[in-house]
Amino acid sequence: MSFAHQLKQEIYEARPTERELRLAQAYGLLLFSKGFSRSSVSIQTEHEQTARLFCSEIIDLIGIKTSILYSEFEKKNGSTVFTAAVEAEEDRENILRFFGHDPDELSLRIHEKNLHSERAAAAFVAGAYLACGNVTDPQKDYHLEFVTPHRGLCRDLIGLLSGPLEPPRMTTRRSSCVAYLKESEAIEDMMTYMGAPKCALAMMEISIYKDMRNKVNRVTNCETANIEKTVTAAAAQCEDIRTIIAARGLESLPDELREIAELRVQNPDMSLRELGEALSEPLSRSGVNHRLKRLSAIADQIRGTK
Repeated sequence: MSFAHQLKQEIYEARPTERELRLAQAYGLLLFSKGFSRSSVSIQTEHEQTARLFCSEIIDLIGIKTSILYSEFEKKNGSTVFTAAVEAEEDRENILRFFGHDPDELSLRIHEKNLHSERAAAAFVAGAYLACGNVTDPQKDYHLEFVTPHRGLCRDLIGLLSGPLEPPRMTTRRSSCVAYLKESEAIEDMMTYMGAPKCALAMMEISIYKDMRNKVNRVTNCETANIEKTVTAAAAQCEDIRTIIAARGLESLPDELREIAELRVQNPDMSLRELGEALSEPLSRSGVNHRLKRLSAIADQIRGTK
């Protein structure tokens, strides 16, 4: 079961039993479905329980029983799509009027008189999500969205959510308006608001794991880079010392440079700090670096005279 299906399933299973909240959820479900007008009151979804809820709420809450056509068909990719539609125009008009909409209105907007409390608003948003929402698998990306062809509805939804939650941003995709969230915490809050705390917790756990993995990768990459840098520097230092040995011999060097030169050639994997601690008179990292630079300058001088 995909994460998107799990979310809709949890919202469906948490559907309210109080009539006021059922009405609010049914309003969101119908208003944000495929059609909500005199010419079409219909839904199309890959979540079977959402399609059946669409039918049952029209029958139980509004009282229409005879003209709902329910069907399902299989897509080429193997997924099943469920559809439900109110066939009679008179019934469609009755549904619109039931929620305070004029069948002749051209631009759909949210009638907040159907939302009598914050709990009703949350139920409405849950219904809207069942109808037109989608979420990306959080293992891959963080993205939750509501998609509707009606710009006014999209703006109204964002306005409704701007109080209790971080409001979604809006964009357009082909002929549709999309209200979306991209931040994991905002998506988790939205899931909890819609009645899906289990999915919110699952996403939180995934987010924490991904953050920890990214931190480990960053530390590992940093350590790897530092090791490569140390190895490269040590190889160059050994090459400088070999140049001095071949041209003049280590005995040509002052005692402090001869000791660090011998130590470096014998221990090419030592860090500057470890080299300093291994000297007869321990030296700081910067002190070791200074002596190695003096050796490098001598080697450069020898190479310049060749």
